[in-house]
Amino acid sequence: MNRKKYEIILLVWVLSFVYLLFGALVFNKASLIGITLIVESQIILLIIILLTATYIFPKNWERKRWGLIAIQIIGLNLICVLIKYVMEEEIFVSFLGFPKSQNLNPLFFVYDNFYYSLPSFFIGFITFLIFRTFTIEKRNSELKVSVHEAELNLLKSQINPHFLYNVLNYMYSISLPLSPTLTNTISKLASTMRYTLTKSEVQTSPLNEEIEFVQDYIDLQSTQFDQGIHYNFIRATDNDNIMVPTMVLVTFIENAFKHGIVDDPRFPLKIKITALKNKIEFEIENYINQNLKDPTGGIGLANVKRRLALLLPGKHILQISAENDLYSVHLKMFL
Repeated sequence: MNRKKYEIILLVWVLSFVYLLFGALVFNKASLIGITLIVESQIILLIIILLTATYIFPKNWERKRWGLIAIQIIGLNLICVLIKYVMEEEIFVSFLGFPKSQNLNPLFFVYDNFYYSLPSFFIGFITFLIFRTFTIEKRNSELKVSVHEAELNLLKSQINPHFLYNVLNYMYSISLPLSPTLTNTISKLASTMRYTLTKSEVQTSPLNEEIEFVQDYIDLQSTQFDQGIHYNFIRATDNDNIMVPTMVLVTFIENAFKHGIVDDPRFPLKIKITALKNKIEFEIENYINQNLKDPTGGIGLANVKRRLALLLPGKHILQISAENDLYSVHLKMFL
């Protein structure tokens, strides 16, 4: 898409440039000076449109960094004014024999060129909005297809989860007088199943519910280790109700249990979730267990990356590394 974006912008610019140049030559009988100034202004126009449509607005719009947008636009405009001054008052005068401006007022030169450059930024902004609209439409179509395929796969592979949930509730009731450990395990299993059932049709959930689900999952997984597990779970949030993509965080926890060492006190599993205003950071670190091999080949992580790309385009940063038997994930979400 990025390459096609540049190609479209360049094509429209070329057509506009040829049209303007044709009119200047055929109808206005433009001189060499006029043609040179047209070429110069059109090249600067292209630079402004490219930078605003592909960098300034895409990098800052989703995160609502209006001040940075204004600073970058003003800075780019001043740079373009400086380029015009060097070209028109130095290079064209020295090498093409253009007349040098007499009694040039620097402030008026800046004001005049600043004013006439503003339409270029507006064109770049409109171009950005057009491409953004197409991108959103494409993403929505892909999301609808993904949801449809997921529903079909769920219907094809599921064995009535509501029935299983009811069976777990029955098992919980009859295990109460038998074993507190068994009762607690069944309760955690029922809780995680209830959450997956109730959240299967929603894309986002409150952060506090996701954290509770993660904790239930960890407690449930810990029952398979005779000596328990060793982990640190740090939570620092000032907004528990902020909405996050449903069941994304737990996928990384699941991956740690599948591939990592969690029952050795020397190598504890480390989890950290922080939420400040509209920014959430999730970090997890575990040592890789070389004796565990997962035949699924990382399908869960691939799905998470795809969901993040669809739900939080340009509003998340996911960093995954595996060095010296240490596996770490750092996810930032700007909501």
